[in-house]
Amino acid sequence: MMMAPPSVQSGPLCTQNDVREIMTGIGVLLEVNKDLDKKVNFLMMKKTENSKKIAGFVGTVKKMGGNFKEVLVSLKEQENYHVQRIEESTRNLRDQEKLLQDLEVEGGQDQNWVQQFENLVKYRETHKKYKDFKEKQLKAIRHEWRIGHEIESQLGAGTSRGSCVVKKKLKEKFLTKEIGPSSSKSITSKRKLDESVVDCGLKPKKISPTEKEAIIQTVLKVEQDSPPKLYTCNICHHSFTCAASLVIHHENHYAQAQEKFDCPFSNCSFSGNEENLTKHVRAKHTKEQLFSCSSCPIKFHTMTAKVAHQKKHSQPTIWAQCGKATCLKFYHVANGSCRCGNK
Repeated sequence: MMMAPPSVQSGPLCTQNDVREIMTGIGVLLEVNKDLDKKVNFLMMKKTENSKKIAGFVGTVKKMGGNFKEVLVSLKEQENYHVQRIEESTRNLRDQEKLLQDLEVEGGQDQNWVQQFENLVKYRETHKKYKDFKEKQLKAIRHEWRIGHEIESQLGAGTSRGSCVVKKKLKEKFLTKEIGPSSSKSITSKRKLDESVVDCGLKPKKISPTEKEAIIQTVLKVEQDSPPKLYTCNICHHSFTCAASLVIHHENHYAQAQEKFDCPFSNCSFSGNEENLTKHVRAKHTKEQLFSCSSCPIKFHTMTAKVAHQKKHSQPTIWAQCGKATCLKFYHVANGSCRCGNK
C-alpha cells in the first residue's frame, strides 16, 4: 500500500522522529518498486515468448505456401461484398416504400395498395433479419482483418516493400471515400470520378420483386446472336445493351459515398440516384419500354407509368381508351372522344 509523504510542521529544526517517519515511507515505496520491477520483467518475458510463438506460426504459414497479403485482400473483398448486399437490400426496401406511396397518390388505398402494403410489411421483416445476419458476418471479418493487418505491419515494419504495395492496393480499391485536400482549381462540370475504374465486372440490378416480375422477358434463341451493345460509357468507352447495365457500370466510376450520379450520356445535365437515373436514361436516351400493360399493347419506360395506366382500365366510367391502333390514349368520358379524332 502506497503512503503519502508525511506532513512536517514548519520549524527551524527537524526532529529524529520526523526523519524516521519519512524513512519508513521511503522504505515502503522502494518495496513497491521492487514488486513492480518483478511484474515488468515477467510481462517482458511473456511478450518475448509470445513473439517467438507468433514467428513460429508465421514460418509455418510461409512453408505451407500461405500469404498474409492475399488473405487481407480477400477479407476486404468479403467486407465490401457484404456491405454492398446490405445497401442493395436497403435500396430494395426504399423501392417498395416508394411504390406504395405512388400507388396511394394515384388511386388511394385500393386493392393494389393493400397488396403492396402486405408485401412491404413482409419485406421489412426479411430485410431486418438479413441485415442483422450480414452485420454479424461483417463484425467477424473486420476482427479477423485487424489481426492480420497487425501481423503484417509487425512483420514488414520498415523493411517489407510488399507490405507497402498491398497497403496501396487496399487504399485504391476500398478506401475511395477518402477525399484529399481541396485544390485551388474549381471543378464545375462533373463530380469527382475514380479514374482507376476500367471494367464493370458483374453487378446485379437492384429492383423490387414487383418491378422485376413486370419486366418483359426477352428470350433469345440459341441460333440468334447476342443483342448489340448500343450504349457507350462516356468515361471508359465500354458498351452495354441496356440502360440498367450502363448506369450500374457508370456508378463504379464514382466514390462509394456518392448519392447522385451524372447522366452517362454526353451533353446531358441530369443527375440523380441509381433508380431515377435509370428511369431517365430509359425515357430520354435508350427509349427502352420494359413494362407492358396486361390489357392493351402499350408499353412503358417505368413501373409507375404502367400502374397509373392500368388503373384507368379499371375506371370505365371515368376513362375511355381510343380505339385507333396508332393512338390508344385514354380520354375523359365526359369529353366524348379522343383528341386524335378531332384532328
